[in-house]
Amino acid sequence: MIILAAPAYADPDGGPGGDDAGFLAALHSADIGYNNPSSAIGSARAVCTCLNSGESGLELVNDVKTHNPAFNMDAAAEFAVIAAKYYCPQQLSKS
Repeated sequence: MIILAAPAYADPDGGPGGDDAGFLAALHSADIGYNNPSSAIGSARAVCTCLNSGESGLELVNDVKTHNPAFNMDAAAEFAVIAAKYYCPQQLSKS
């Protein structure tokens, strides 16, 4: 089980939009564990904040890995894709 630590820049209050239950279920299906659902959701929303601010996919995956030392690059990328799918799907269609 991978333990998820929220990035320092995660918004703990969350925000509008997104599918929290779907996101948490997708993490479970991907065998990505977390200690606190709110922290996992905050981390996912932070992924979208970074993407919406113009951070590249590789920079984002490196950030996710840095903030979650138990992740390898594949797990960090998978978390980022799941986060984008549930909180900022418009980012998935960008090249």
